[in-house]
Amino acid sequence: MDSENQSTRTWRFSRWFTRNHKIPDPFHLSELSDGSEDEGDRDEYMDDVFVQSMEMEMDPCISTNELRIFVGTWNVAGRSPVGSLAVDLDEWLNLRDAADVYVIGFQEIVPLKARTVLGTEDPTEATNWNQLIGKTLNDKDGCPALTPMLNPTVSDSYHYGGQPSVQHEEPNQCSRYKLMASKKMVGVFISVWMKRELLKRYRISRVKVCSVACGIMGYLGNKGSVSVSISIEGTNFCFIAAHLASGEKRGDEGRRNHQVSEIFRRTIFPRLPQDGGSPHPLTILGHE
Repeated sequence: MDSENQSTRTWRFSRWFTRNHKIPDPFHLSELSDGSEDEGDRDEYMDDVFVQSMEMEMDPCISTNELRIFVGTWNVAGRSPVGSLAVDLDEWLNLRDAADVYVIGFQEIVPLKARTVLGTEDPTEATNWNQLIGKTLNDKDGCPALTPMLNPTVSDSYHYGGQPSVQHEEPNQCSRYKLMASKKMVGVFISVWMKRELLKRYRISRVKVCSVACGIMGYLGNKGSVSVSISIEGTNFCFIAAHLASGEKRGDEGRRNHQVSEIFRRTIFPRLPQDGGSPHPLTILGHE
């Protein structure tokens, strides 16, 4: 594997699922900082947030849970998942120390040619990657869940609706991991998987996806992001896979910074009828 194009993080989350307490958002939800705030005031404010966090952790009335999340990103340079990449994926996911949730982002799952950038979205490669990821995650338990996949994902966008979906449900119910959401925009792709047992243990809701294209002319999908928003026991998570402008020439860094600001500004998750009157973050910075 090309280590320069692959990055992985595994985090262990505890002290969350806080139903009745909310830590103040230092980012003011969807407002981006312009860097003009007083550093001393900001440090003092963050100290207050930390103290409140510690008080919450010590509160015996608040239950705590632990969740291990694997987060990785990989630029596959237009190569198909069919073939040698299957071996690389198995090694990368490190299932000897399996996580509860896998968040996998890819760049360039299709070659960035005029036909793929300007043409209609083709879900084929997204389906192939989801099949391979599901097979890799579930074969370890002797459950060849997606081999073959009787009802493959036929859209470039999928999010878990809270009830089993005939179209996306794996034929073998002994499979350990469930596809929660996936989203493709040209070559950038995100796929989120969760252990099935967590679907029974925790309240999983409001799974939403969003894409932002900010490539050629500022609005084509050769560069940009795909994002997934998900609520687990009332705590809101946001996962983002991005593909930004490359290069080390003068102005390239500024282009990347501008694309990041556009991703923050234009990522808006839809309101759903099942949201009801309860608040739910619509922007990236609105999440915990």
